[in-house]
Amino acid sequence: MPRAEHGEKTRNAAHGADDSELFLNAVGQVSSLRARGREVAAKPMTPAVVPSGVPAAVEPRKFVEGGLEFVLSLTDEHLEGHVVGLDMAVVGKLRAGALSPEAHIDLHGLNAAQAFETLRGFMRGCWYRGMRMVLVVPGRGRNSPNGMGVLREKLPHWLTQEPFKRVVLAFCTAQSHDGGLGGMYVLLRKYRKKCRVRWEKIPADADLY
Repeated sequence: MPRAEHGEKTRNAAHGADDSELFLNAVGQVSSLRARGREVAAKPMTPAVVPSGVPAAVEPRKFVEGGLEFVLSLTDEHLEGHVVGLDMAVVGKLRAGALSPEAHIDLHGLNAAQAFETLRGFMRGCWYRGMRMVLVVPGRGRNSPNGMGVLREKLPHWLTQEPFKRVVLAFCTAQSHDGGLGGMYVLLRKYRKKCRVRWEKIPADADLY
């Protein structure tokens, strides 16, 4: 492996460890609240033009792009992903619903393009406000063709690509009091002014362009 690439991955792992340590220290023994927090109004953005050559699919277990690596675990009953190097104690708290959502967004009834634009505005607003844990509700898809939750399936792949990958640390299926299979907890990185997030980018998804 080239020395520069190795150095980049080392720095990314260090940032993940730093984020997780700061987050654990901050939340302490926080318990989940049944209230879903406030809903942040999404600010729609003008869709960007996706360059040619964008891959049509994402590897479902591990995704690597630009030095950021996510490990995913996707089943019919549970969706989960986190950046490599993140403290698993943080992932455990997220999975157990031990962290209270500071805001939530409901994507029910939206098509893929509408849901993405709504999610992008929501995530951008939450990150700039310094929020660390949010709840995204894509729904179970009971009214979708064949009962398949289209948005629920797309969400993990969107979160591991631009623009979200630079602000997301981890995500997983919510506990029953937060929507269960129809909800997803998303843990955000600590806001840093110097962190350049390419909010104009669009994930590799044929339904978005």
